[in-house]
Amino acid sequence: MTAQRPTPVGKYEILQDYESKTASVRVIRMEGSVEQIEQHIHHKSMQIYLVIAGEARITADGVEHIMRPFETLSVYPGTAHGAARVGPQAILANISIPPLQADDQLPVTEEYEPPDLKLPRIGSDYDD
Repeated sequence: MTAQRPTPVGKYEILQDYESKTASVRVIRMEGSVEQIEQHIHHKSMQIYLVIAGEARITADGVEHIMRPFETLSVYPGTAHGAARVGPQAILANISIPPLQADDQLPVTEEYEPPDLKLPRIGSDYDD
């Protein structure tokens, strides 16, 4: 693993934090009423969320996805996203390609991407 890993954005328990040359994997547990992954953005890494146990609500660019065990969701660079448990607990794997670096996990603020500069994303309405 590299010397610096990203600071968690939100409150959750990291069960495993693994890094190879081409990817990194964090296994995360969220339980209780306050534990969640806050909205954040990556400019270099794409991520794949895999729910291992429980149910999770993954929000990507404002769209909520309710996910059950063994379901996956890709989150591409430049996409604001976060996660929360739906029931009492959720365990999920977060796979980052390339490996997630300390400088590539930025909390979302109201000014992270001005609407007049926002680029269309795959699956969005390009005609607007």
